[in-house]
Amino acid sequence: MGENPHKLEELRLKAHSVNCELYESGFSPREIEIIGYYLNRISASYLSYFTHREYDKKIKEEVTQEHAQEEYTHL
Repeated sequence: MGENPHKLEELRLKAHSVNCELYESGFSPREIEIIGYYLNRISASYLSYFTHREYDKKIKEEVTQEHAQEEYTHL
């Protein structure tokens, strides 16, 4: 995933923009709050997925390196 390229102020402005767009599209404040709740859950799910994927990749690389060291100690 790496570093976040956006500054906190940019993220706040984007959230404000999305909120305004939803409101102008006829969503009530309560509905926008519910959308925010689901966005939070979705983003947490993605973060968990990517974290586990990177962890699994790291573990496989470490196991492969250990196996290579054990197998090729005679070199």
